[in-house]
Amino acid sequence: MSLVRSLVAGHVATITIAPADGAYDRALLDTLGAAAEAVAADPAVRCVVLASDGDFGRGWTAAALAEPDGLPGLAALSAGIEAVARIPQPVVAALRGEVRSVALELALACDIRVAAADARFAMADTQEGAVPRGGGTQRLPRAVGRAQALRLILTGEEVDAAEARRIGLVSAVVQPSEVVAHAQAIAAEVAQRGPIATRLAKEAVHRGVEMPLAAALRYELDLTVLLQSTADRAEGVRAFAEKRPPNFIGE
Repeated sequence: MSLVRSLVAGHVATITIAPADGAYDRALLDTLGAAAEAVAADPAVRCVVLASDGDFGRGWTAAALAEPDGLPGLAALSAGIEAVARIPQPVVAALRGEVRSVALELALACDIRVAAADARFAMADTQEGAVPRGGGTQRLPRAVGRAQALRLILTGEEVDAAEARRIGLVSAVVQPSEVVAHAQAIAAEVAQRGPIATRLAKEAVHRGVEMPLAAALRYELDLTVLLQSTADRAEGVRAFAEKRPPNFIGE
């Protein structure tokens, strides 16, 4: 079985990971990184779904934990997660089963997270005497706030899908058999929107949260001005005036 499979249908790319025994290693994340870069460069792809065969992931393999040697090794090990985070198109994660440690860090690199009702979440690295190494200490508080992030990181507490939705870690909870279809339906809805607009909106949120409010508002305005010069923006205006669905071409 392939570690990572990619399929593009219409304007939606679905990347499916298959971690052996639910554990992540360099081979899986390197292959995922290559798949992420491929869909990011595909002009036909307007939204991405990240799913899994079975559990989304139970943590690192023992070999992966032993592998890094200093900062370069640690950065290389998590490069696949960063490749997903850099995808300019919106990314929807379909999460089921165990979503622990590095798997949760990967989920946090996505923009929208949908959970199966049986999903369980934990950032349990400190139980093993480690610090989350795939962006968890930074992306988790940005997703759920500092207090909830510290609760999960410091205690390693496992939470169910309902609690994950309550604290804002996921946006929807559905039956396990429906989680991928639900994520793909969200992606299909996003893909109907202006592809330049959705990319710029994602960029405005992700970059703006790092800025002071005044600078972020100016950045939003700059992106809006940039969008005004595109053919898609003109098509959106015409479609609104003519009361018809727009035909966006990504230009």
